[in-house]
Amino acid sequence: MKREITLICWALVISFAGSLPLGVLNISVADYIFHHDVAGGIGFSIAAIGVEMILVRIALTAVKRLETMKRFYPLFGILTITLLMVLAFNSLFSANSSQGFRPSPLTTLPPEVAGFLLSVMNPLHLPFWIGWTAVLKSRQLLNDQPSSYNRFVIAIGIGTAGAFVLYGIAGHYLIGLLGSQQVLLNYLIGITLLVTALLQFYKTFCRPVIRTRWPRSQI
Repeated sequence: MKREITLICWALVISFAGSLPLGVLNISVADYIFHHDVAGGIGFSIAAIGVEMILVRIALTAVKRLETMKRFYPLFGILTITLLMVLAFNSLFSANSSQGFRPSPLTTLPPEVAGFLLSVMNPLHLPFWIGWTAVLKSRQLLNDQPSSYNRFVIAIGIGTAGAFVLYGIAGHYLIGLLGSQQVLLNYLIGITLLVTALLQFYKTFCRPVIRTRWPRSQI
């Protein structure tokens, strides 16, 4: 029982802390609350968190099967890069034209749809949690039992929800503060998304070539 409680606590803390840095998802939650759309903020959060939990659960049980899909990785990479570039240039265009802060053009969609799409497009879910899964397994806190996986995923969802609630509570203050720096904020988000797209391009197309030319031990 002690190990299960420790696992849940680790997952809660990691998920909560990992969701605190400023990003499109948590800023979107704050924006919904700022515009007095509590129902929209809740719907957006549920959809975004649900996607994260599903992706982590699939990754935990299907890592070996994912190996058989390597030939599709470049296609997935191209789609992710394209979406990130569109979002990046939207933010940079808004900054350049001195338009008001917009968390994402997708937030004009129904909240549940926007939350689903933005969470699906987040390229950090799987690398982040696969890395922490390896750490927790090395500490023998997480095992391969379905019950252990389920506790882990539920705790992840609760931790992320806690961070979103914090952003929702601070929504009026946060958006008001950021609103005074609209152009700067759009530039920061646009540059962040652009750098993420370039990193994704490197991981998808450049790093495999480097590993093919040089032995892994030299990388």
